[in-house]
This record gives sequence, structure tokens and C-alpha cells, in this order.
Amino acid sequence: MQDDYDAIVIGSGLGGLTAGALFAHAGHRVLVLEQNQSFGGAATTYHRGAMTIEASLHETTDPRRTADPKGEIFQALDLYQDIEFVPVGDFYEVRCPLIGAPLTIPHGLASLRDRLIERFPDETDSIHRFLKHVRSIQSALQFFIEKHDGLWWLAHGAELPFRLWPVLRDMRSSVSTVLQRYFGDNEAIKFALAPNLLYYSDDPDQMWWLFYAVAQGGFFHGGGSYIKGGSQVLSNQLVDRIRVEGGEALAEQTVSEILLGDRGEVSGVKYRPRWGGDEKTSHASVVFANASPHALENMLPPAERDRFMAPYRDKPLSISLFSISLGLIKRPSELGIYAYSTHLIPKWMEQLRDFKHCAEILADKPSGRLPMLAVVDYSRIDTGLIDGELFPVSIVGVDRLTNWEGLSDGDYQAKKGAWLDAVIDRLDEEWPGFADAVVQKDMATARTMRDYLNTPDGVLYGFAPNVPQRSLLSGPPTTPKTSIQGLWLASAYAGAGGFSGAMGSGGAAAKAALRECR
Repeated sequence: MQDDYDAIVIGSGLGGLTAGALFAHAGHRVLVLEQNQSFGGAATTYHRGAMTIEASLHETTDPRRTADPKGEIFQALDLYQDIEFVPVGDFYEVRCPLIGAPLTIPHGLASLRDRLIERFPDETDSIHRFLKHVRSIQSALQFFIEKHDGLWWLAHGAELPFRLWPVLRDMRSSVSTVLQRYFGDNEAIKFALAPNLLYYSDDPDQMWWLFYAVAQGGFFHGGGSYIKGGSQVLSNQLVDRIRVEGGEALAEQTVSEILLGDRGEVSGVKYRPRWGGDEKTSHASVVFANASPHALENMLPPAERDRFMAPYRDKPLSISLFSISLGLIKRPSELGIYAYSTHLIPKWMEQLRDFKHCAEILADKPSGRLPMLAVVDYSRIDTGLIDGELFPVSIVGVDRLTNWEGLSDGDYQAKKGAWLDAVIDRLDEEWPGFADAVVQKDMATARTMRDYLNTPDGVLYGFAPNVPQRSLLSGPPTTPKTSIQGLWLASAYAGAGGFSGAMGSGGAAAKAALRECR
């Protein structure tokens, strides 16, 4: 072990590991400190009995198939040789009383257009215009992701207003606003297009349309993929790249203090083994924080806290999720589950905006009304998770920490058990025989997320991707820079959530730090 490093990474989620790996790749010594037993944060897998459980990843975009901030990072770190993206096939299936028979949504804008027109022929013109709008925003994103020299910009600069118009037009539009513009009161097609809202937000009236168009549009265009072996494979590869360059990665280490120099600049951190032991100090002029600003606040000297938190205090936080992991002794396809990803819309939801009431349902024990559910059958493709005779199925829905606060351990476990049974019963209604096939079950709640990830209120995606109320600066922070020289946010709190968002934020933090090092 060394005491002096060029950079220290607090937390080993994808943002921090990306920043650390890119910084190490540039020739710098890096130390990663992780409070948990394994690296990766939410991007990890773990075992319960005979079952391997994926902690977070249902699907992500393959950066070779669409505009994606992960692409530059995968290329720079030569990750493609060690990471295999397995296409999930159709994007999802949606089951909704308003839609009628189950509807499968393919990837590829042309295939999507044809499928939607087949089910909603009266909306043909609106479908064409809507998908053209999504495509134009994807095109604008690609315009800025691609690297061009000065001569290229000189030749193509006149295109800029036309490329940017779809973005500028909806700079302050919500998902509800845009869907209403194209489809009016046709709630069925809205559910068809956005049943997976829970991966981004819990309120289409508040969710920023441009965020949705970029994220959802990427899946519409290039389809979804799973990282073979689970998200832990990606986390491990990033750790390996730090170690290969002479860096260190230490698990079960709790950072207690970020040290500052005489001019208020970062100079290192203090930390100790999580389960007890002597405090240690390591020095570095750069700290990448894969953490929420709220967690970092108490690590800073009291005199610096107000200034540090000023950009973040009034920003609303994202949603949390509950996640249920089930082990089945039958392949789900034998029970009638034919899609990798299925979204179940309950009967009580008559409008897409009803989605904002889903999280509050978990405030009490189940009483007949369930939230929208996303069901993922990991055995549908070659995920690399199946080792034995158990077939893993994941179910997620929106959650809030307030649903689980104030409960004794016994009441907490009893409430979790009741919700586990209620969800399994719901799946048995949809696919008879499902309940009898379940031999292992586990549930993580917003409380689990808070305790494991150390995030405020157990949130998963940083700040809420809400419509900016006054200007872009009033929306979620989009910079890794903080008020402390040398301290960079390398997490969803500096941009967006999800795998692409977290890695993109880590990449931005590494780039910014490297520029200052020159």
C-alpha cells in the first residue's frame, strides 16, 4: 500500500470506476475505496442460496448500435474485448386492459412504426410524426457525440439550427405534454409507448421529455442488451483496468473525511475498515466521488458544507424501486411468459399520469390494488446467470423510503413478506402455475437501497429528471465540477441515472480532472 496517489475514488459504482479507470489509463495512480464487500455499487450480482441475483441490470444499450456516452469509454478502455452484449430481442411486451391483447414492442424505428400502426390504425399520422420527432432528437444527440474538426464544423455549421430545433422546441416540455400533443386522449397508445416509465421517473407530468426521448429513443432505435454474466462483469473489468495500471481497489473501507489544503483544495481522505480498525490517511490532489452530495457533505469541513451543497439543496431526488428476485423450478416460457421484459399495467390505471400514484400503494400492506410491475425473465436469453436448475425472474416497481420507515425489524419483514406474496399472486393470475413454480424469493425495498448504496431516501437515479422550471440551470446538475478544487462528482448526481448516465458522468469527471492536471 502507498500513502500517496494521483486520485482517490470514493465508492465503486459505475461512475466512480469509470472515472478511476480513465484516470489510471492516462498514467495516474488511483486508489478506490468501497464501503461494501464487493465492487460495483448497484452494478453487481450476488447469491441467495442456489440463485445468482442481478442487483440492477435488466437491459442497457449496446453503444455500438446507437448514440451512447458509453461508446467512447468502452473504446478508450478497450472494454469490448471483455464485455459481451447479448441482445434481448423485442424491447418489451405490455399487458394493459386499455390496449387489449398483449402487445409486443420491437426495436428499430421502422418495425416499431409498423407494429404501432397495426394496433392503432387511427393514429397512423400521429405515429409517423411522433417517431420522426424522436429520431430527430437522436440525430441531434449523435451530432454532438461525434468528434469533428474545425473544418467539419465550418462546412456543416449552417445545419446546426435545423438539428437543434427539435431540442429547443421542447426544452421545457414534459413527457405528458408531448404525448398529449401527438395522441390527445388516447391513453392506450401512451401506455404502449411508455410502460417502462418506472426506469426513469414516477410522474410523466414532471419528467423532462428530452431526457425520455434520448433514453427511450436509444432503445427504440438500437434495442436493448444484457451484459453476459451480469453487471458485476462490467464492474470487475473496470477495477481490473485500475489495478493493471498500478492502482489499488479496497473493499469494506469507510471514508470519514475529505482533507483540504491551505487554499481549500483537495489533499486526500481519511478512512478506516468498515468493521473496525485503525484510521488511515491517503493523499491525492484529485478525488472522484461516486456518491451523492448529501453523503459527501458530512465528509467536508463544516465551514465548506453550505457552499458545497448550494447547487444541490433544492434539487428534487429521483425515485427508488423495490426489486423482487424469484427462483423458479420451471422455465418461465413453460408458464406462458414469452418476452424477456413484460410490463403489467393494473386495471385501476386509466391514464398514464396515474403512474404517480404507484409508489404510495406500498405505504400499507397489500389490500387489492397493486402498482405497475416490470417482469424480466433472465432465462429468455443467454444471460450467463443460470447455474443449476433455478430460473431467475426479476420484478420491479416504484418505491419510496417513507413506505418502510419507522417499522420494527419484525414488522418490516412481515410487510415485505405480504408484498412478496401479493406480487406472486398477481403473476399467478397472469400466468397460471407461476406461484407453484416459485421455490426461492427475495425482496429489496427503498430501505435496502438506502442502506446498501448510502443514498438519500434510497434513490437510484440521482436527481429527478424533471422539466427545468426556469432555465437549464434550474434542472438537474449536469457537471462533475464542485465548489471544492479537485473534488469531482462521478455519479448519477452529476448527470443522469442508469448505466449510460453513470458512466457518462464518470467519463466527464475524468476528462475535467485530466484537463486541470495538464
